[in-house]
Amino acid sequence: MIRLRQKSVLLYLIKPFFALVVLFGIFGIIWLRSSIISMEYSISELESKRMDKLRQAKELMAEEASLLSAQRVERTAVRDLGLVLADRTRLVYVRSEKSGPSRASLRSESNGYQGDAGSPGKTVREAKAGEDIYGGYR
Repeated sequence: MIRLRQKSVLLYLIKPFFALVVLFGIFGIIWLRSSIISMEYSISELESKRMDKLRQAKELMAEEASLLSAQRVERTAVRDLGLVLADRTRLVYVRSEKSGPSRASLRSESNGYQGDAGSPGKTVREAKAGEDIYGGYR
């Protein structure tokens, strides 16, 4: 009889213990599942932000390409700055074997043109060896 009583007391203690373990297990599984779902929401939000940033980067690259296009630069130079394309007949390249500065003039015997913008007697400017009269190098 003592043995039977020990089993019943032991069953009294083991049954609630197993019930608590099962309840903690169920709550643990529910907590893990809710954590996984919240992480999935966070991941999808971050992916949407990433896609927005990629879209913005592509738009900025397209805008950069349009702003740096040669046609736009030329149009802005002509319209806003008043620049004109160089006339090939008036373009003069100065080459010199000397290392010192040279003087260049657009004085022509045939058309009487002197200087830049038609000012009489004005020399174009001093040019370095290998430099054209407008400041660029060949």
